[in-house]
Amino acid sequence: MLMQASEKRKIEMESQRRERMNHIVECAFGLFAENGIENISMSEIASQAEIGVASLYRYFQTKEDLAIEAAVYAWDVEAKIFEDVFTSDEYMNLSGFEQIQNLLETFQEAVVSQRSFFSFIYYFDSFITKGKVTAEKLAPYEEIVGRINSLAIDAFKKGVEDGSIAFEKSKNTVVSKAENLEVCFTMMHSLFCLAQKIAISGEMLSMDKTFAGRRQIEILTNMLLASLKSS
Repeated sequence: MLMQASEKRKIEMESQRRERMNHIVECAFGLFAENGIENISMSEIASQAEIGVASLYRYFQTKEDLAIEAAVYAWDVEAKIFEDVFTSDEYMNLSGFEQIQNLLETFQEAVVSQRSFFSFIYYFDSFITKGKVTAEKLAPYEEIVGRINSLAIDAFKKGVEDGSIAFEKSKNTVVSKAENLEVCFTMMHSLFCLAQKIAISGEMLSMDKTFAGRRQIEILTNMLLASLKSS
């Protein structure tokens, strides 16, 4: 049965609407990552997207809505990069420790090649904290973040199960008594916070110029790996 002309037109219009929204989100992401969310007006976003301000508000009622959509977009790009690499049979056959090692090495490269992502997330975290955004509104954002987190969590759990990751014999009682996921999340948060610091401030202070940001990430990564590897 042939599709009715009205139905076909409706699908075309929806496709065009989605394309325009994606373009707006990409423009907003670039401005937010470079200047911060609070410093960018809806008028500036409309100008960058080459549409009228009234048209922009028809797609996104508030800057908060647009910022959340930009955050989902940013994480979706990162998730696809990681998922493409870390779902192969070769990766799945690695030990848990080797999977963590692969993930962290890729993360090191991302800090350099995806600097705008880390600066945007820094600004976004500050924006939603000050704005007291509800958990309901952040649900799509949390879901996409969970996609990447699950890669590290699954690798960590596998390492504990196959014995390639072990920290319970550490001479440090805080570490030896920590729960598995406590250690995993602390590891991820430590790396992410350093990546954000490097992306935002770079060489703002003279002390920051002493050691390159990439080198700091490399050192922290290897410190974490050394603490996880079973003897």
